[in-house]
Amino acid sequence: MFCKNCGSPIADGIKFCPQCGTAVGGNDSAAATAGHYPVQNKKRPPYLAVGVLVVLAALAITIVILLVRFIFGGGYKKPIQTLAEGMEQEDGEKVLSAFSKKTVDALEDSSGMDGRDFEREYDSFIAVFTDEDLEGEDFKVECKIEDSEKLNKDDIKDIRDDLKESLGIREDISDAREVDAVFTIYVDDSEEDTIDVSMDVIKVDGKWYISYGSIDVG
Repeated sequence: MFCKNCGSPIADGIKFCPQCGTAVGGNDSAAATAGHYPVQNKKRPPYLAVGVLVVLAALAITIVILLVRFIFGGGYKKPIQTLAEGMEQEDGEKVLSAFSKKTVDALEDSSGMDGRDFEREYDSFIAVFTDEDLEGEDFKVECKIEDSEKLNKDDIKDIRDDLKESLGIREDISDAREVDAVFTIYVDDSEEDTIDVSMDVIKVDGKWYISYGSIDVG
């Protein structure tokens, strides 16, 4: 006689297989009652699936970290880059977009001009940064952030007070940084001037802007 479960030979009169414990001519529950349990095949753990899940999780975490850094860490650089692009393109509208709406509205009101006439006044904003005569020249402006320092509540209060005093506006500033940058001007692909600039950038309604009046050209 042979065991129906494992195929081992069984002597006559034996009720349970000496190898796997299966009841002879019975079922698994009978074997269990006698304290013997049939041997079951072990399943191999899904190592490949686990590995894929680990890789995907690591990738997702990396993407989240990069997004957080981009949105909350490096966002303050955007208005400075916008300013550089506006000066290079001699586009007053783009230059003004580096400042908050309240700031632009206050400047427009005080200028006595409106619309495109007001924006044209900022087409040549590059003159604030350099004494070089760039009229009619094909020039480019590159900006590099050298240093950045997060400002505390007292510093933010000072900025808020300065804006109120100089422009008559109240800004709801949630964050601010002092930034040191280097602006390099190229004429016909040759370096013409390098300017060290310090300025404050402020976060208003979730967006970063340059604090008007804080630009210090070294």
